[in-house]
Amino acid sequence: MLISSSGRMWLGSTVLAGLMLAGSLSVPAAGKIAAKTTLISIPTGPYTNIVRTQLQWHTASLTSSQDSNDSKPVLSASSTPNNVTKSADKLQSRVVPVSAARSKAIQVAAASQKQVSRSVTSQLINNALSLQGVPYRFGGTSRNGFDCSGFTQYVYRSSNTSLPRTAAEQFRTGTGISRGQLQAGDLVFFSTYASGASHVGIYIGGGRFVHASNKGIRVTSLSDNYYASRYLGARRVN
Repeated sequence: MLISSSGRMWLGSTVLAGLMLAGSLSVPAAGKIAAKTTLISIPTGPYTNIVRTQLQWHTASLTSSQDSNDSKPVLSASSTPNNVTKSADKLQSRVVPVSAARSKAIQVAAASQKQVSRSVTSQLINNALSLQGVPYRFGGTSRNGFDCSGFTQYVYRSSNTSLPRTAAEQFRTGTGISRGQLQAGDLVFFSTYASGASHVGIYIGGGRFVHASNKGIRVTSLSDNYYASRYLGARRVN
């Protein structure tokens, strides 16, 4: 029986398509389904080239693959789900670095301490100035009369700070500071009637100090000729 050219092409196409379909089906073996894909070899030649041309087929290399129980998926950075990335970003935005939090706590504590120090100093200066006009009394330690060291001891005691009794002893307390470092509340010392620290007052700022002079409790400038030439040094107790 003779078959026309178009008939041969149709028959060849049908047979080839059937072979490919059969090869792609899974074949059960020993009660379970095989996990391999059969490798299909497509013949080449003038006839098959005609079939490819007619059906517009493009061959592709088929490789057999087999599942492995030991294989584990690896999640790369590029394949990370968006929701995981967003969650990590939110978590990171909520985390406060320990060093920054600790630094902030230290700054707050330092600021609080500075405010307390200023408050105590202001109270001390106000107490000292409130005693202006109280007369001088040698060995005096009360509002009835003060000598220089009795006055400073009394004022500091009102701010819960204990000082020794004499100017010489007070000169050995606290921390020595230069004249350029003077702050309100510092003790200033002079060598007057005896060598060493024989007179003491309380610096109030602006180059002035309050003290028990022989004219009573008063404010005097450090630039005063008498005291400027006898200035000995300063101490910071608080």
